Amino acid sequence: MLYELIQPYTSVSTVGMCKNAGKTTVLNELIRLCAEHGETVALTSVGRDGERSDLVTGTKKPEIFVYSGTLIATAADCLDLGDVSREILWTSGMPTPMGEVVLARAWSDGLVQLAGPSMTAQLRVIREKMLELGAGRVFIDGALSRKSLAMPAVSDAAILSTGASYSRDMKKTVNDTAHSAALMSLERTEREDVPEDAEQKFTVLCGSKAQCFELAEDAADALRRAEKAAVLIRGGVTDRAAEAFFSAGRALSGTEFIAEDGSRLLLSAGNYEKLLRAGSRFTVLKTTRLLAVTVNPFSAYGTHYDTDAFLDAMRRAVPAGVPVLNVKTKDA
Repeated sequence: MLYELIQPYTSVSTVGMCKNAGKTTVLNELIRLCAEHGETVALTSVGRDGERSDLVTGTKKPEIFVYSGTLIATAADCLDLGDVSREILWTSGMPTPMGEVVLARAWSDGLVQLAGPSMTAQLRVIREKMLELGAGRVFIDGALSRKSLAMPAVSDAAILSTGASYSRDMKKTVNDTAHSAALMSLERTEREDVPEDAEQKFTVLCGSKAQCFELAEDAADALRRAEKAAVLIRGGVTDRAAEAFFSAGRALSGTEFIAEDGSRLLLSAGNYEKLLRAGSRFTVLKTTRLLAVTVNPFSAYGTHYDTDAFLDAMRRAVPAGVPVLNVKTKDA
């Protein structure tokens, strides 16, 4: 099922709710499946991945296994930490704490460590270069708390991984993961009057009228005086902004909040739900495709979940149409 999900997309990000969420296991399975289908894949990472043990918990981690022909964009110092023979094809000039990001081709099967660029613009350059050099599909391994790099500026689609390492409380893990999945699944706005060059953070749209504000409090004041308005928000949408908009009271009913993409919604689940209950809704300018949520019931801290209970609870909680998989079982 996992291979069928990624088939339509040339670039896919894997992103975790926490460390030890099973993201590397998912990446290895994607690499294996593509190899079975004769595909040349390319890999890079936001931050570092593939090390033998977790640098925080000290627990053993799955390593990244690649096949001959795979393209790898990683920091120069990481090349010697793997065991593949390789050829450097391109040097990027992009610095990292472990050296310049270089693009290499593996000429043997084996293990690699990844430490790629951390900026969206750099990842786009890396992705396009990999495709230019013959990759059929690019996998971008996301870093902790960097869900923004799973968004449309970087990749066509994303897979979200979650697991028992997130919290001892399974209900909290399920609820927070479902919240992230909902934000990553928001639909594109249907409004045609959204300005492309809004210079200020908040733009209140009402009929043919557009008012721009730098402060959420001022935008909320304008919203109170408007009818059936929409609010375009550039940059991050935070809890502080949400709390300012609560003052609009009844004017929130029917209000459409438009974010640049789902990664910009930095709202807590509580404030997001409060705005929805007030009658507002959220849309985005750019959509991504959340292909699946994967679950890992085992915790690096020893507080494991019941495998079936976790899978069932997550399937009930995530948005309709988003598959929930355990890649260690045959349903993936």
